Amino acid sequence: MLRDISRILVTLVGISCAGVSAAEPPTTPVMSTTELANWIDERFAETWRKSQISPPEVVDDATFLRRVYLDLSGTVPPVSEAREFLAYEGGHKRESLIEQLLSDTRRPQKHSERTAAHWATLWRRMMVPGNSPEAQAAVSLEPWLKDQFAANVPYDQMVRQLVTAKSDGQAMMTIPANARGSSSPAMYFQVVGGKPESAANAVTRMFLGVRIGCAECHDHPFAEWKQKDFWGMAAFFSGVKNGVINDATPAVIRPENSAVEYTAAFLGSHEPVKTNGKSSRETLVDWMTSPGNQEFAATAVNRVWLHLIGRGMTDSVDDLAQPSDGERVVLDELARLFVNAKYDMRWLIGGICKSQLYQRRCVDLENDQSPPPGLRIVKTLTPEQIFNSLEQALALPVARADGSARFNGLRAQLISRMNEAASNRPDEFRAGIPQALLLMNGQLTTDATDLDRSRTLRGVLDAPFLNTEEKLTTLYLAALSRIPRADEQKFLLDHVSRQEQINKQNQAFAEIFWAILNSPEFVLEK
Repeated sequence: MLRDISRILVTLVGISCAGVSAAEPPTTPVMSTTELANWIDERFAETWRKSQISPPEVVDDATFLRRVYLDLSGTVPPVSEAREFLAYEGGHKRESLIEQLLSDTRRPQKHSERTAAHWATLWRRMMVPGNSPEAQAAVSLEPWLKDQFAANVPYDQMVRQLVTAKSDGQAMMTIPANARGSSSPAMYFQVVGGKPESAANAVTRMFLGVRIGCAECHDHPFAEWKQKDFWGMAAFFSGVKNGVINDATPAVIRPENSAVEYTAAFLGSHEPVKTNGKSSRETLVDWMTSPGNQEFAATAVNRVWLHLIGRGMTDSVDDLAQPSDGERVVLDELARLFVNAKYDMRWLIGGICKSQLYQRRCVDLENDQSPPPGLRIVKTLTPEQIFNSLEQALALPVARADGSARFNGLRAQLISRMNEAASNRPDEFRAGIPQALLLMNGQLTTDATDLDRSRTLRGVLDAPFLNTEEKLTTLYLAALSRIPRADEQKFLLDHVSRQEQINKQNQAFAEIFWAILNSPEFVLEK
């Protein structure tokens, strides 16, 4: 028998040959994000009680501030906003910050635009891993993805546009990564290989949480998928070839050097699909995004959960059929709520971030110990988060005319080198000596600690209204979004005070700033 995932995908009650559900589940009122947060907390509180788990405490404001900024906007917060948030003593400030980062379009902060850009990068890295050969070309997808997240396009509609994208018979040329505004969803098929088999493999992995690539040449050695399952899915994309992305009629495919011809069939089914006047890919996406197809919504929720909590609710977000630790039940329930909310990504992200579960301390793990259900683990920053945070902490220029690192090659250099060691999981850190040296001795860090060239150092050290203690605090807020601990403050202020000349004191502050930027705390998210 096929695994549960196969059974669910094939035997969806009431789905016609065109993939339309004949009996959609009744709708219920959509929860508010606060209600969703409470639901998540209640659901996991029950799980923890049954497992006799004592969850850690909720983090302090400084840790939450840095965490939510990195998760939603992809960078550390500005010093001014950190001061304001930490000083505010009113209620609901965490919930208000979450809403601001997700939805506030006002200038100059442009919070929602920054959040949309960050989630575009995250989704692109999930679609095409950052350490893969196609990663550089895949960056061209980000402007289009950013537009989708900025407009809060429902997730099912965003995927529909991707899966059914065409190139109007014209061969798609690779779009330079910095060609903002010229992005197209059709680029997705190009960057994943530009062939029916690569398209089928990428779509099923990304949007259905199923890995079928091993069944391309033979029946899958470890799962129930057969070679005909793979090519039945590949037939939906038979019009994706030779740089042209269109729809072939009929939807059939014959593998190279094979006498067997396969007709499009839904994953797990060997019955040829009837398109009823629609294109093959429209028929496929109707089936994929139908409310009864639990795996589509569950895969999306699992990917959001992976980024915000540090791990998915199954062992692999790319393979939902793999054994899990019992969180799959919660995942399915949350997926149903996501469908009921019309696939509202902003609603899902906001609800998770407002939960106490998201705001709890990270658990400490030893060796290969698995974290308890629902509890957050320490995450490593993506290469883009590292650059964005350096850009913010160092007050780097952002305009092209000012020699911005975004346009002079420094950003691309840092991200490329970091990608060499980047993991596709947020809980793994594989950086070695080259990556460490790049941060310690690279041009960005060198300029950051140069008393003449560092904007942050100059601004802090030349400020007549800051005393020595306040200067140290400002450097900590700039890089780590917190004030120094008592032991750190005493040790570092003693070091500065021992310098007899003002230029020596300034150099001591430069050394302190260098040490903060190169500390593990800067590249980790707790």
